[in-house]
Amino acid sequence: MDEELLRGSCPACEVGIGETHADDCDVAECLATGRKRMWCWAQADTAGHDCGQADWTGRWPGHRECREFGWHVQWDREAQTWSRCSSDVPGSGPELTRLYAQARWNADQRQWERRRAVVFIGVLRGGRAAAEELAKVAQRWAVHEGLDVVCEHVGAHAWRSVVADVADGRVELVVVPSVAALGHGRQLFARIAAVRDAGGNVAGPGVVVDEDGRVVEKTLPGEARRIHDGGR
Repeated sequence: MDEELLRGSCPACEVGIGETHADDCDVAECLATGRKRMWCWAQADTAGHDCGQADWTGRWPGHRECREFGWHVQWDREAQTWSRCSSDVPGSGPELTRLYAQARWNADQRQWERRRAVVFIGVLRGGRAAAEELAKVAQRWAVHEGLDVVCEHVGAHAWRSVVADVADGRVELVVVPSVAALGHGRQLFARIAAVRDAGGNVAGPGVVVDEDGRVVEKTLPGEARRIHDGGR
């Protein structure tokens, strides 16, 4: 821990380090979701669950992870808006909205973690050079989404390794640069089903798999989205 960042008492309910927050404290985090406890109480889907009894650790919840991930923002006076920056920029602060949206809460460790992903390029049309360019597209998207890319697999022969990575808990998301890079027809939906059955999901720039397993693919700006449903 950085000793200079520790605060002896909670700024809201004033309990000391290691002491349980007051029930009405608006700094205390929910031990189940990682978000502010007050936020959980205000949401219909989490209002009734047990948020636990969090204690004051000497740090604002989520600030350490934002600093470690480099997820900070600073006020842009010219644009009159907040802009992203690295965590070492003087006067910047943690981007908690990004943390809540893009990171994963580990309730056992009581900390936020970056979601782990694998990049997969299954179709090699255009040769190895084209595959490398597609991988760069997927990597850039993953970085923008705050993902921790732990490995990359290229070629149809590598698909089993992708599913194994998900099933073993090494990754939770398979990132593809486009729907076509994942496969076509029945192969596309078989691969998506395999990943979801293993406990993961598929995503990428312009690619979203909904709860029903349908693939929503964004096309060029201004065009309608194409929805692939496997013939359902």
